[in-house]
Amino acid sequence: MRQIPQNHIHTRSTPFWNKETAPAGIFERHLDKGTRPGVYPRLSVMQGAVKYLGYSDEHSAEPEEIMVINAGEFGVFPPEKWHHIEVMTDDTYFNIDFFVAPEVLMEGATPRKAIHAGRE
Repeated sequence: MRQIPQNHIHTRSTPFWNKETAPAGIFERHLDKGTRPGVYPRLSVMQGAVKYLGYSDEHSAEPEEIMVINAGEFGVFPPEKWHHIEVMTDDTYFNIDFFVAPEVLMEGATPRKAIHAGRE
């Protein structure tokens, strides 16, 4: 099972989704911002099951990785991977958490001016 590196930081979670409420694009092959270098998505299934299909590129015919994530389990997806998911039962619901490398977070950080509150 793929592991999230220990130094990665949880940055956000999606709402809990089912097949009607999830964004339609998640069910089509995509490479989104959540899969940039240093970002690991973790899909958690609360009910039902989800199938993850990972592809080597945008146009490859067959997935090179297939993972079935059942209720009570989670699957970690690799960064920068073309993929899509399939809901395997009508009652499935799930969410996705994103874990980011500290250096990736720092790339987007805005330098802040230090404020000295003490007396000199």
